[in-house]
Amino acid sequence: MPWKYDSAERRAKHKWSRDEAGFDPPDIPGSPGKCPSSVTRTPGLAERLLNDGIPWPPEAEHPERIYNVYQGVVYRAAPSVPGKIYHGFPEKEQPGRLVPDEVLGTLAERADNAGEFRKFKTWAKKYLRQGWNSLNYKPKNA
Repeated sequence: MPWKYDSAERRAKHKWSRDEAGFDPPDIPGSPGKCPSSVTRTPGLAERLLNDGIPWPPEAEHPERIYNVYQGVVYRAAPSVPGKIYHGFPEKEQPGRLVPDEVLGTLAERADNAGEFRKFKTWAKKYLRQGWNSLNYKPKNA
């Protein structure tokens, strides 16, 4: 069943006018991830990324999280209506919430196949440090 994307039009928490992913404020733990403005302006892009994403946990009937990578940036979607509607945003490690190792490896491979491994590496080293340090992926195209 395809998931629907919740653009959260009523909330500005994950939006800004800049066409880059980031966090505001940038260096504060727990600060909200902001999507590039082009993601929200491109019809169907966010929903495609959601439905091409990696559900976690994989055996769950209603995933708690859905991960994907776009232009080297790791995104996480959280349920608005579990199993049906999700809202996505850039991912940053938090204590007790890391991107699962097997997911991060798959995302590294996806970024590599898209020619975006260097951008992925920069993002992961900055925002997913623990995951990056445990990642055992050797890029083919970097």
